[in-house]
Amino acid sequence: MSEISRRRVLQGSGAVAAGLALAACTDSTSPVGPTAPYPSTATALRRPGRRPNIVLIVADDIGFTDLGCFGGEIPTPNLDRLAAGGRRFTQMLTNPMCCPSRASLLTGLYPTQAGVGYYTSDYGSPGYVGHLNGNCVTTAEVLKAAGYRTAISGKWHVSNWRTPSAEPPARGFDKSFCEIGGNGYFTTERFLNGRDIGVSTDPDFYMTSAITGFTRRTITEFAQTPEPFFVYTAYTAPHFPLQAPPDDIARFHGRYREGWDAVRAARHDAAVRLGVVDPTWRLAPRPADVIPWGEVKGRDWQAARMEVYAAQVYVLDRGVGLILDTLEQLGILEETVVLFLGDNGASAEAISTGSHHEAAPTRNGKPMRVGNDPAIFPGGSDTFCSYGKPWGTVSATPFRRYKLWLEEGGICTPFIASWPGTLAAGGIDPRPLHLMDFMPTFVDLAGARYPASYRGSPIHPMQGASFVDALSGVFRPGPSSSNRWLFWEFTGHRAARHDRYKIVSDRPDAEWQLYDMVADRTELVDLAALHPDVVVTMNRAWQAWKGRVGVVAWDAQAGYRTR
Repeated sequence: MSEISRRRVLQGSGAVAAGLALAACTDSTSPVGPTAPYPSTATALRRPGRRPNIVLIVADDIGFTDLGCFGGEIPTPNLDRLAAGGRRFTQMLTNPMCCPSRASLLTGLYPTQAGVGYYTSDYGSPGYVGHLNGNCVTTAEVLKAAGYRTAISGKWHVSNWRTPSAEPPARGFDKSFCEIGGNGYFTTERFLNGRDIGVSTDPDFYMTSAITGFTRRTITEFAQTPEPFFVYTAYTAPHFPLQAPPDDIARFHGRYREGWDAVRAARHDAAVRLGVVDPTWRLAPRPADVIPWGEVKGRDWQAARMEVYAAQVYVLDRGVGLILDTLEQLGILEETVVLFLGDNGASAEAISTGSHHEAAPTRNGKPMRVGNDPAIFPGGSDTFCSYGKPWGTVSATPFRRYKLWLEEGGICTPFIASWPGTLAAGGIDPRPLHLMDFMPTFVDLAGARYPASYRGSPIHPMQGASFVDALSGVFRPGPSSSNRWLFWEFTGHRAARHDRYKIVSDRPDAEWQLYDMVADRTELVDLAALHPDVVVTMNRAWQAWKGRVGVVAWDAQAGYRTR
């Protein structure tokens, strides 16, 4: 690290360190209190007459620089035009895995408060029942009560499809088309309005396109009535397995022969040039267990993995374009807030042979070939592979780590907001946001009421903060201007954010690391030894939060299971 860069980190952190302990005690949003909800920060924002429609589009495991408008080389012309006509946000923070992320997105709560602290199995404690509990409400339930029509198309993943009371029809969605997951893109099992309709027999079926199609049909139907609508489009792409239509894969043939090092460097340069990455942040180093591309054997296979991944992103982008076209053709684009983001950071997960995926059906009737094996070139319905840590590191550029971890590569997603005629085009907003912020934002947009109780059960107060001001064109400089607290825990990984600081730890028994997220967002200069008082203050706040929201200590053998 250059002396200038290091000096910037140290000077910037020292400027606010002395006041952090006092802020933790006096800030009205301190998490140490019994509930510590974040109140709505804006009054209802609506156009004269009709309240805005809301289309929320979520990608699955997409990386920070996978989109062209965030520095990626994958062609995403439709998301790029959404960004050009709207605003990009560079600090949309998530949880590190799909289930907890979707729980926070849908409820405005920390995932344990909603019952989905880990996965869709019951681990024996209230925060880990594996489905949305009775002490939360979904955005669909709140908006439906405010007169909105509601629908979901795509991935649910906040219940196991064996709990009808926690499935979309019971949680506020008038219409739903969802997949169970696990079988891939060509042969996935589907649920329509809560009814299992099995695997499609259409030889051209592809789940990403099916999600797009249901979204477009639903918007067209909803547009025929005077009520505003909320449509949640939850793509399964580009989550593994690497499967895509052959013609779309062919578009990328040979594109990644230059290797992950060159692609990652180019992405970093482009992200800096586009203004979504600060030029003073150093690019995080390649992980020690990822070898340089020049030493790679089997380059055709390694390149093919990224080719298929790029095709998955490309098909998703095409779907977004069709949704935007539908809104435009219906004459309601200017009446609709369109939001796009991912559920967590890029995935570095490996797929091994001998897994349960070998039993998944295939389109051609052949056995499923499972694993990141150079003998298995991915793409077809009879392959079940992932692109692994090397390419996952590329998707996470410029950050450290990826999905399942609490460094920025695991919990930061590209976020785009568009509201033509209301939100000025082309801006970049660096304020820290979180998935929990969508509930209070939607409440403000719709002029809705968030209930204190629902169906006879008390409801947790919203934990997020409305960013409705950003959708009205109001620009609030940051990111250091935010005085909010944010917390995470996942499989023993821990983290907290306050003001410009972040503490993070890989294990329950590991020491905290401290980073200045203004000067060093790629988390390369640990300031814990320099500011131990800040660490003590933030640890105290994290411990109080852990007790308040029902986090269970992670055990290496039992996990979260308490019975």
